[in-house]
Amino acid sequence: MEIDEPLGKPTLDFIRDSGLKGSKEVCHEGDCGACMILLGELKGEELVYRAVTSCILPLGEVEAKHVVTIEGINQEKLSPIQQALVDTGGVQCGYCTPGFVISLTGFFMKSKLGNEDILTAIEGNVCRCTGHASIIRAAKLLSEKYSSVKQSNQSWIKSLIDEGILPGYFEGIKEKLKELKKAKRQTKGRLVAGGTDLFVQNETIDNPVFLSNMGLDKIWSDNDFIHIGTMANTEQIRLSPELNMILDIEEHLSTVSSLPIRKQATIGGNIANASPIGDLTIYFLALNADISIRLDEVNRIIKLKDFYKGYKILDLQEGEILEWVRIRNEKKLFSFEKVAKREHLDIASVNSALSFTLIDNKMKEIQLSAGGIGPIPMILEKTSALLENKEISSSLIKEAAEIALTEISPIDDVRGSAKYKSLLLRQLIYAHFLKLFPAMEESL
Repeated sequence: MEIDEPLGKPTLDFIRDSGLKGSKEVCHEGDCGACMILLGELKGEELVYRAVTSCILPLGEVEAKHVVTIEGINQEKLSPIQQALVDTGGVQCGYCTPGFVISLTGFFMKSKLGNEDILTAIEGNVCRCTGHASIIRAAKLLSEKYSSVKQSNQSWIKSLIDEGILPGYFEGIKEKLKELKKAKRQTKGRLVAGGTDLFVQNETIDNPVFLSNMGLDKIWSDNDFIHIGTMANTEQIRLSPELNMILDIEEHLSTVSSLPIRKQATIGGNIANASPIGDLTIYFLALNADISIRLDEVNRIIKLKDFYKGYKILDLQEGEILEWVRIRNEKKLFSFEKVAKREHLDIASVNSALSFTLIDNKMKEIQLSAGGIGPIPMILEKTSALLENKEISSSLIKEAAEIALTEISPIDDVRGSAKYKSLLLRQLIYAHFLKLFPAMEESL
């Protein structure tokens, strides 16, 4: 269908304005999953679907893609997913149910399910009636029942249609998408790189320029570096084989947001948003990352730590865009820690990362980053210098923690008092070394 709507309008608003009320508007921040839809797009010759929160998804990002609301998967009788929720008592007021159905359907629409826990698929959904136990039972039953379906030799979509999970029309979607052409877009306006924070702060965006159309979503390695395109999303980074060869990044980023947000939020957006507590920024600061900044055909490379000049002030000129982030392709001792009001799916009060190599029992190339303790995400330069070329000891770590407190300037806000954040940073520094060297527990 063709529409004449602002590109920056939330997809949820368009869906509900069109009379499709199954997708619910609740938080409008991407946190609760009541507005979940399926979004299908061609990746080469493969048709890929993912569950997304439509409340922070601009219309410009769904062009030439298949948008599926809860109405789009309804059939004459309940699907096995819907029936499982009924059978386990997973439906109470029903307001969250469409989102759970979409998320679970999206889980089964992956052609390669891998070992991912089905509960990960619904980590971005909230049941306010406290019916999560019943919903989790339904999810586990579905996982057990359909674990063997993926062995089918026929097309995956056809398998799901045969199982009653999808309506029959899905079989023809791939060919229809091949016929669609994207309209020419403006090149000047507000840059959008995921928009998971931008569309929380703004109901709509005028003149958006979507960087998702620029081919900046690749991750690649060579002998010396691993490069991450700035439109690579957080889940893509978390599961990257290249990065997991040198880091436990799959585990580290599992507490960052929920699955739908991780699939939309990008490393470029996280860096350029310049939040003092951006998880990816803090993570890659400690890896001494470089960034490439491009203007037309000219690029310049700077250290990520030099990108921030003050609160929301960047070394970025008009017309420039972030092109990629790179780190050394080498294994180091590394730790990432964050403290938030909730263990998962929450913004940190304070976060921190540490990386170094250990040569002859001495720490080399120390990089200690911290967020939530000042106006910008930062490297703790004095603390890193103190630790450089030293042997690890409990007294040194305690001294480093005290030096760190002289480098920061936290403020009182909704995430904690300045005093509390200072205490958190000290404890996170201890936590880094305890994680890497558990035997130090008695002395720290």
